Amino acid sequence: MDGAPRRARQAAAALTLVAAAAAGCAGPGEGDAADVVTRFYAAVAAGDGDAACALLLPGAAQDLAHEAGSPCGEALVDPSEAGGVLAERAGAPVDAVHLAGGQAQVVTATDTVFLARSGESWVVTAAGCDPRGERPYDCEVES
Repeated sequence: MDGAPRRARQAAAALTLVAAAAAGCAGPGEGDAADVVTRFYAAVAAGDGDAACALLLPGAAQDLAHEAGSPCGEALVDPSEAGGVLAERAGAPVDAVHLAGGQAQVVTATDTVFLARSGESWVVTAAGCDPRGERPYDCEVES
């Protein structure tokens, strides 16, 4: 008669394993997205364009370099390029994070930053973004 308690313990153990496995597969979350944006802007503020560029989606980095006519790392800190707008927006705390599938939107007091999942982390796909009503955001850096 002690079969029922044993089956209950086995079922509980199985549920625990399933929950642990699901948590491990969940991927990066809100805190991770906010951290990438904080690190991106910290690198911009410190004048470390290469570190900031490493947090961008490769296509966004290539587009920025092409438009600026200089390497991505230089354009991200150059006041006459994207760096001028980005430097003004650096240091603002994260106000909100919105996740939708493999995409994230991180809102600060001075910016809206868009990210995409890349493996077990997030990469910035657009930064220095201003809303334009019903039209798409206008961004300094985007892919």
